[in-house]
Amino acid sequence: MNGLKKILIAGTATAVAAHFAGRYWLRQRRWFEWADRTVIVTGSSRGLGLVLARQLVDRGANVVICARNANDLAQAEESLSGGWGDVLAVPCDVTKPEDVHSLVQQTLTEFGRVDILINNAGIIEVGPWESMTEDDFQRSMATHAWGVLNTTRAVAPTMKAGGWGRILNVASLGGKRAVPHMLPYAASKFAVVGLSTGLRAELAKDGIVVTTVSPGLMRTGSPRNAIFKGRHREEYTWFSIGDSLPLFSMDAEKAAEQILTACQNGDADVTITGPLNFSEVLSRLAPNWAIEGMTVLDRMLPTMGGIGRRAARGFQSQTEWTDSFLTMLSQRAARRNNEL
Repeated sequence: MNGLKKILIAGTATAVAAHFAGRYWLRQRRWFEWADRTVIVTGSSRGLGLVLARQLVDRGANVVICARNANDLAQAEESLSGGWGDVLAVPCDVTKPEDVHSLVQQTLTEFGRVDILINNAGIIEVGPWESMTEDDFQRSMATHAWGVLNTTRAVAPTMKAGGWGRILNVASLGGKRAVPHMLPYAASKFAVVGLSTGLRAELAKDGIVVTTVSPGLMRTGSPRNAIFKGRHREEYTWFSIGDSLPLFSMDAEKAAEQILTACQNGDADVTITGPLNFSEVLSRLAPNWAIEGMTVLDRMLPTMGGIGRRAARGFQSQTEWTDSFLTMLSQRAARRNNEL
């Protein structure tokens, strides 16, 4: 019996060592530096996309930022000036293939190549499922899933021709564990996770490495521009407070650092969370209980009512709680990240 135990212990130790050695070897083989690389970041006029663009410019990358709103894009471009890398701003709606084609062509004209694509464009709609229309689900799917597909189709040929490329798709923990009152977002992010992991398998032979990152709540300041339905003021209150408290959310700059490192490592699937995020630990250790916990959370959230299926932005849904010390960190992030 003692001999069997020794064999089991030795076998386990060997397997663990092989795992970490193999991961280290793969990461070293795939590692690259950002300097002089050309990177397209979608949805980068504000929020996480702007934070990513800021860090990329500081690391010497040539960054192409894009978004639908030309005014927000111009402000973002101005805020990025003075970094080590060059910046090109291109208005683009990722749900429109013609816009995406123009984005890639302008990038090739300006920089000669596309090395890395970061699919970050997204929308958030919050409210009970009864308040969500078919258009809400279609809009989320078009932005998240079809947006990723449109941009990937546009950049893959030039990456394949060069024999090298990186595509990083920003999914969400909500794409692995649906959160109540965010069903269009969750459903579309589930689609992103499936599409992204499938693309990794099929594009690897062309020298293109696809990485899926799934962040939890980040303090980007984005609740101000999210869409709220039903009892929109109550919905905005719980969402904005949760987005600001360190127990539930993490610093956007630290999240962006983890995301860019995952891309450099060529990792397949990475969860981005802060050290205090106990919900992620629970979902890993006891997934069934985590799902049951969502049913408890749903009972604590606002019931249907208010403006019903009509929509209001976060900045149109302010309460005394959403402009208080409880949301102080999120308010600071909004000022930094062009969300005001």
